[in-house]
Amino acid sequence: MGSKGKGLNSIPVRFGLMGAMIGGLAILGHLWVVEAGFGGWQIGLAIGLCILLPALIMVLAAGNLTSQIAALHRSTEALVAGDFNTPVDVDCACEVGGLADSFRKMVNRLNSNIVRMNVLAYSDGVTGLPNRAVVFHLLSRLSNGGGINRATVLFIDLDGFKRVNDMHGHETGDELLRRVSVRIAKALGRRLDELETCMTPMGDLCDEPPRDTVIARVSGDEFVVILPQSSGNPEELCCAILESLMEPFEIDSAKVHVGASIGLARFPEDANSPEDLLNLADLAMYEAKRTGRGRMVAVSAALRAQWRDRRDVEGDLRRAMECNEITLAYQPRFSTTDLSCVAVEALARWTHPERGSISPEVFVPIAEQAGLMPLLGAAVFEKAIKQCSIWQRQGLSLSVSVNVSPAEFADTNLVPRLLTILKKYRVDPNLVEIEITETMAMGDFESTQEQMIALRSAGLKIAIDDFGTGYSNLSQLSRLPYTSMKLDRSLILDITSRDSSLDIFRAVTGMAKALGHVTIAEGIETQEQYDALAEIGCDEVQGFLFAKPMHPDAIPAVVARSRFDVADLKKA
Repeated sequence: MGSKGKGLNSIPVRFGLMGAMIGGLAILGHLWVVEAGFGGWQIGLAIGLCILLPALIMVLAAGNLTSQIAALHRSTEALVAGDFNTPVDVDCACEVGGLADSFRKMVNRLNSNIVRMNVLAYSDGVTGLPNRAVVFHLLSRLSNGGGINRATVLFIDLDGFKRVNDMHGHETGDELLRRVSVRIAKALGRRLDELETCMTPMGDLCDEPPRDTVIARVSGDEFVVILPQSSGNPEELCCAILESLMEPFEIDSAKVHVGASIGLARFPEDANSPEDLLNLADLAMYEAKRTGRGRMVAVSAALRAQWRDRRDVEGDLRRAMECNEITLAYQPRFSTTDLSCVAVEALARWTHPERGSISPEVFVPIAEQAGLMPLLGAAVFEKAIKQCSIWQRQGLSLSVSVNVSPAEFADTNLVPRLLTILKKYRVDPNLVEIEITETMAMGDFESTQEQMIALRSAGLKIAIDDFGTGYSNLSQLSRLPYTSMKLDRSLILDITSRDSSLDIFRAVTGMAKALGHVTIAEGIETQEQYDALAEIGCDEVQGFLFAKPMHPDAIPAVVARSRFDVADLKKA
């Protein structure tokens, strides 16, 4: 408040002085009337003046004070209504002026906090670029333009980013993302600091369609570029981006190599809603990856038809889950010692009423993109545990392995939810194995470790699935409390033709045994593969050579055979 409201600026002091002044004027008026010898109406007039003049002074003083308070009240009401830009038009030296100064400071602090919150809400924390929310907002502004506004959307996904994260760590990965954003801007002939922020001075999103190039980071290693119609030839700009990212990045004395795949969609030719436009650009990007990586694919009529088909499948999948149409098949797993069945893996199956059987390789990615994996995973787990309880009542003590998606594994309520289902069906947690991929295990290591400790403490077993497809830090991997390691089928293919592959298997098996883990090889299709794995000491095997996924009613017959050869299995 400074000097406001102090000394002669204090309201009590001012009103005290006014009272003293009015009292003095009254005395002087009385003396004047007596000395002048007024009488009759003159005395009445003098008395009236002595009453009215002080009252007028008080009214003027109070009016000035209340007008300042009223102005402060209006500013408060504006603040309550969400208007943080209304100025506080109060400037006086009394306590009200000090209150107004404090109010202005409060509003300024609120404004700065709002700007800070908006920046956090609409900016990527690693690169400082606009985020997915901004992209959707800007594309919706385009959609509201009635077809007048035209733009091109580039969906950029880095090739090899996961390898960099796994080999060099997340700090290097974050720095790489920042360097990539700079190169993308440079390839477009721009600098990051001169691009549109897409926000007002208050940090709110702009209501106008983008008039300049916008570069955003929408997820881990995915960027989106919005090019207004006047930005040049989109295909040429894509080539410039791809070429710029081919040069290695030097980070902390290490040369880091990544590439990119780009999907291109045009507004409004390809789609006129933000969701559809981004989905089409995303689909085109995956087509670029599928057909060789390091290239650009534009949305075509064929891709639009494929996208519509995926959208229809997604809708049907939602209905199938609501109607409990997802079923489970079980693929047996065998000990290499005597080929006895030691466990089964639960695999989701979906038979569409019109399309017939739909492969999990089709509907699981759709479920992941649509955010349906938590629901699908919960349904699969409960069905598997229910079946396990049925086998228990039949006298089969058979372990059941269930895959868990990244979305499910990240859920802090995962363990209590699983235990609730196990308790419901009275199934021993030791009979249940949770499978997570190597990529999931090495993602957020601390969170993964915490979740795995919780699972093991609850009595559940854990398998690292698809081992060998990533670039795991073996030192970190050894600190995780998993119970078994499933070697990926891609490593099995040439195990009998390449000594190096056999050496890798021998080393991994030795490491797993030293850590007390079970080794499991999946995707076994030939007798030679099985013989090689059995020779190096692999504990368990799974694959079409032994048994395909089957109906749960067929499992007891497989388990009943205590010891048999591969030929017997293939006849079963």
